[in-house]
Amino acid sequence: MINANRPILNLDLDLLRTFVAVADLNTFAAAAAAVCRTQSAVSQQMQRLEQLVGKELFARHGRNKLLTEHGIQLLGYARKILRFNDEACSSLMFNDLQGVLTIGASDESADTILPFLLNRISSSWPRLAIDVRVKRNPCMPEILRQQEVDLVVTTSCLEQADCLTLRTSPTLWYCAADYIFQKGETVPLVLLDEPSPYRDMMVGHLNEAGIPWRISYVASTLPAVKAAVKAGLGITARPVEMMSQELRVLGHSDGLPQLPETRYHLCHHHTSSSKLAEAVFRALGDEHNFWHYCQNGGASGEAQSRGESSSGD
Repeated sequence: MINANRPILNLDLDLLRTFVAVADLNTFAAAAAAVCRTQSAVSQQMQRLEQLVGKELFARHGRNKLLTEHGIQLLGYARKILRFNDEACSSLMFNDLQGVLTIGASDESADTILPFLLNRISSSWPRLAIDVRVKRNPCMPEILRQQEVDLVVTTSCLEQADCLTLRTSPTLWYCAADYIFQKGETVPLVLLDEPSPYRDMMVGHLNEAGIPWRISYVASTLPAVKAAVKAGLGITARPVEMMSQELRVLGHSDGLPQLPETRYHLCHHHTSSSKLAEAVFRALGDEHNFWHYCQNGGASGEAQSRGESSSGD
């Protein structure tokens, strides 16, 4: 039975911020660098947090600090507490921001990280009007340089721009759910027309691995690529967010090479004259906990703290 007279604990935000850093980075030394404290100070903070909650939060695994079940339970709440704290501070500091913020989004990011970003901006700066322009990824550097947009969300880190990494996702090979691919056969590729970073990635890694390939279908838009793959016209590579019931993932067991991860970036050009865009970009860049939560898909980040994998082959 719950004791109604038991005092409610007040969790220290500094302790929680350090706790999340240790959980994310697995060692006190790495967390100390992230929160700008000494390793001994981080150790003392975590001892104070364990004393405060009355639970053991970490279990030693070699040099790493892995979370106990109580630590995993607290981590989810710690992320939410820090997120709401940071949102509240940003809202009070920048609630007078108003005007039109124009965001360019690559087709790869439009239905993945972009909704998280729009929700975050609109909740903290409700007076802002947001204009979104979706274009092919290779168009992003030019429209940002020409100041057609204030910020861009892209899978490329652009030159002469400050870039904030919003999410890192595995890049996978896809075919239709009922597609039959025999290991060792020439790989039929479904590609976007040039220029296309994913086209270059696929061809480069297949050539490096000595795997024969041919162009099966060339599309002018990403939706057309998805439609062609679902129709069984061939194989393509995209981030994990493209996965659906109509598609199947191919991997090393099918004779295909592993591909580098996809990174989603928010970029702000050095020569931008928009003070509004700069204020929003800087505020978002300070919110490490929010972006870590988006990057790891919430619960999957907590699974990683146990040492588990959140993605397949």
